[in-house]
Amino acid sequence: MPNSRDDFLRHFTLHLGKPFDVQVYRQEDGPPLRLATFDQAFAKYRAYGSLGLSDRTEVPAAEAVLLADDPGKDVPFIFVNSLFFILQRQIPLQTGLVIGGVEMIKPDFTDYFNKTAICYALAHDLRQGIATVDLGDDTGQVYQALFVSWAERDFIKRNGHEAFAQRLAEQDADPCSLQRPSCV
Repeated sequence: MPNSRDDFLRHFTLHLGKPFDVQVYRQEDGPPLRLATFDQAFAKYRAYGSLGLSDRTEVPAAEAVLLADDPGKDVPFIFVNSLFFILQRQIPLQTGLVIGGVEMIKPDFTDYFNKTAICYALAHDLRQGIATVDLGDDTGQVYQALFVSWAERDFIKRNGHEAFAQRLAEQDADPCSLQRPSCV
């Protein structure tokens, strides 16, 4: 799928507006990853969309979007590190995937926001039509990444993502707000 990242960028632009920035992140022993930043779709948030996960042929075509109400540099840095971990381990994106370690790469962020991991789920609730991408001969998927607390991470591990999503909905708080208290 040599052009899938361009298909995803077009898809993100359709649903999130034109990106105001696209950064390229590199790691020593792997392929580069682009992260597009969008600020038009949601009044209180920046949306960060990955571009490059779908280039990997050993996993199904998928990219991720993360919304955050903090415009600082920590959010994209943590998100990209989570994505590099996924690439290095060749982990397919799937609902309920949780990548921890935020406290190891940005302890101040964890202390301030009480978020220690990123949980991925199909982005069907983010915007209508954003969860799937027509790639010609294939269909790609878009996952939403969400910062979670240590207690939420443990809850997902023990009870599954559906139980977590229900708890989160019952909390009646903004799930994308970094200031959101833990729902468990």
